[in-house]
Amino acid sequence: MKRYRPIPSGMALLMALVMLAIATTLAAGIWYNAQLSVARINNLQKNYQAKHYSQGLLLWASDLLREDYAQDEYTHDSHLDGWRQGIQGMLVEDAVLSGQLTGLSGRFNVNNLVINGVVQEWHLAYLQRLLALLELDVGIADQIIDWIDPDQIPRPKGAEDFVYLAKAPGYQTPGGPMKHIGELALLDGVDADTFQLLSGYLIALPLTTDQPTRMNVNTMRPAALSALDLAITNELALRLYQNGQADFLNLQAFFDHPAIQYRLQGAREELTPRLSTQTRYLQASSRIQMEQHEYQMHALLQRQEVGHVRVLSRSMRPYLVRVP
Repeated sequence: MKRYRPIPSGMALLMALVMLAIATTLAAGIWYNAQLSVARINNLQKNYQAKHYSQGLLLWASDLLREDYAQDEYTHDSHLDGWRQGIQGMLVEDAVLSGQLTGLSGRFNVNNLVINGVVQEWHLAYLQRLLALLELDVGIADQIIDWIDPDQIPRPKGAEDFVYLAKAPGYQTPGGPMKHIGELALLDGVDADTFQLLSGYLIALPLTTDQPTRMNVNTMRPAALSALDLAITNELALRLYQNGQADFLNLQAFFDHPAIQYRLQGAREELTPRLSTQTRYLQASSRIQMEQHEYQMHALLQRQEVGHVRVLSRSMRPYLVRVP
């Protein structure tokens, strides 16, 4: 009959310790996974609540813009409008809400340069004048056109895919409208300082029709106003700008301003379809603070004739690059 030797006590202790270590590791893993699941559920709940609050702020913005046009006989917009004040630090059940509306129509829309594959000569000339006033390379206009046009034929000072694919890492031109003004930073030769300066005057807005977007003369900066026509000197542009307080009720009032009343007689017909006294595109930004977390969301809004608001897109990234 075969005999079994008893396991030495030292070995038994070692086996017990090994089993205990395995059990402890398994228990720690189970506890960690449980905590991770709880954290995920909590984050999902917070994200859902933040999205809910953001939607509420968006409804507030829509109502505010509708009311603004309802109370405005001339339906014009300027830096003096009440909707620009926004909401700061509004307390709700478990969060602090802040919301801000920012007009985008005071900047030149780079997507106006090419419409249905055709370069828009007036907008090209305007951008070239603006670049010259900002003491930047006017060739940037060609670079933007090559970025958004559908062909691979470079303009005199432009660049197509063969230039960008040679970079490390390489990339290609989209061959369509810019989705975000941040794409300017990808253009050949546009460094950080140039991009920062351009961001104060340019924006990338979608063309919802085959017509270019208009610029609001009440919210254009002096250099942008001066670029409208060679007859508008920097001094005259500053008079039109009125230290940021310009409040022209309509384009007729703008053209009748003493600074340009007799200087733009021949240019009025050409300028009228490119300008406006209304802000049709806006960025709605929301910031929701919940416990130790902060959630930021942005929406691109299009304002209709009667003040109704259409949400064109939503993003976690702002559509407007902040500049001094």
